[in-house]
Amino acid sequence: MHRFFIDQKIDIGDLIYLKDDDYNHLKNSLRIRINENIEISDGKNNVFECSVKEFCRDYCIISINNRMETDNEPICDITLYAAVLKGDRFESLIQKCIETGVNLIIPVITSNTIVDLDEKKKNKKADRWNKVARLACMQSKRGKLIVVKEPVMLNEAICVTKINHDSDYISLVCYEAEKENSIKKFLMQAVKMGIKKINIFIGPEGGFKKFEIENMNKAGILSAHLGKRILRADTAAVQAVFYTAAFYEL
Repeated sequence: MHRFFIDQKIDIGDLIYLKDDDYNHLKNSLRIRINENIEISDGKNNVFECSVKEFCRDYCIISINNRMETDNEPICDITLYAAVLKGDRFESLIQKCIETGVNLIIPVITSNTIVDLDEKKKNKKADRWNKVARLACMQSKRGKLIVVKEPVMLNEAICVTKINHDSDYISLVCYEAEKENSIKKFLMQAVKMGIKKINIFIGPEGGFKKFEIENMNKAGILSAHLGKRILRADTAAVQAVFYTAAFYEL
């Protein structure tokens, strides 16, 4: 069954309305008909089996039938601080990281970030990225609706992790020049300590500047490598999220 998300509290027996993009997707792209079943999530890991009851001019009526058991969400809570990439590579990063288990994406502007984002562009980009995220959640049948925040400067992101840093978190930066410490080493330590909240920083094309890595290390963000090969930024993000989510499920 195809999954849709709706931003409201729902329960068995309710009638809800799918409108706008969801309505067009259901009717025109998926060609779902009356009495066909779909899944509806409230974006907070509550998922219901539903059926299409009626098509109207610009919306359809959905009946909430049964609550569904769901275990699609990863055990760990991954926040990805990913440097904004040019072209459609950042959208691809969002899609793949949602599929592999990220819980929140915060775009970051670094010294080597090529993309020029003023306040107006930030808002427009964030809207576009969240549409991409929503479709990725639907496709991968996530129980939660994953959010992409507006871009922040790297210093702001470092300050946030420093302020929120406590025994419940571990923060890592994937850095190609790191030779000794692997992401596996730090995740093993986190699991032993019962830590399930992980912040992961990924740099832009060209990577982080050395002073940026030093600032992150001073704030308690640990440098880790992803292996022997040099990865593209979007590949590194997907690999880091996938490996972290999978590590906790082994």
